[in-house]
Order: sequence, then C-alpha cells, then structure tokens
Amino acid sequence: EKEWVVIEPFYGGSHKQLIDLLTKEMAQCDLFTLPAKKWKWRLRCSSLHFAAKIPTDHSYKTLFCSSMLNLAELIAIRSDLRNIRKILYFHENQLVYPNRFEKDRDFQSGARSSVPIYYFEKIKN
Repeated sequence: EKEWVVIEPFYGGSHKQLIDLLTKEMAQCDLFTLPAKKWKWRLRCSSLHFAAKIPTDHSYKTLFCSSMLNLAELIAIRSDLRNIRKILYFHENQLVYPNRFEKDRDFQSGARSSVPIYYFEKIKN
C-alpha cells in the first residue's frame, strides 16, 4: 500500500520538474495533479477537486504538496488526512512574488496561498 500522497494543483514547468524528481525516488507514492492552467483557480478551488479524487480507504503516512493547494481547506474537508504527516512546499509565495507594477499585485492570492501556514503547529526551517 502507498505511504505517500503527493498533490500538485499546477503540474507544469518547474512545479512538474520538482514533483517528477521527488516521485521518481518514491516507490510508495500516489500522485494527484491538475494541468498547469489558470493558477488562480487552482489556488482557490483545487482542494475541492482533490478532496473528491483522493481515496478515503488509504494507508498514507505522509502528504506532500505545494502552496498552490490550500492544505487547510483540504484537511477541513477530509478529516481522514488530518493525522498524517504533512509537508507543504512554498514553491512561489504569492505575497512576495515580483510584479512589474505594484498596483498589479494580487493581495487576495497572496493571502490565500499563505492560509495553510496557520494550520501547522510547528514549522521547520
């Protein structure tokens, strides 16, 4: 049975490269992805999609995902994932992502990508 569940809502470019590298080394892994399109929608809605796709009958011990997934929402929807170890990778934090013009900054996406931080009781550097 699979011990790892890996979730990437934006499976393309450098996100895909990282996930492919990680999963190549993981024999006990289930991978759930969405195509690399419409990143704002992935950030806002992918937890609903993955909540329906990830099997409820599992033996996962670890969940790995990027901050493109609102992990706090996923855990709220899927209580069976609450007690497994979670690794949240901030590939690109939208709060500090560079924009050409400050007026173009999307503060809602930045705040949304940071919400999962509050789920964790301890954060390791």
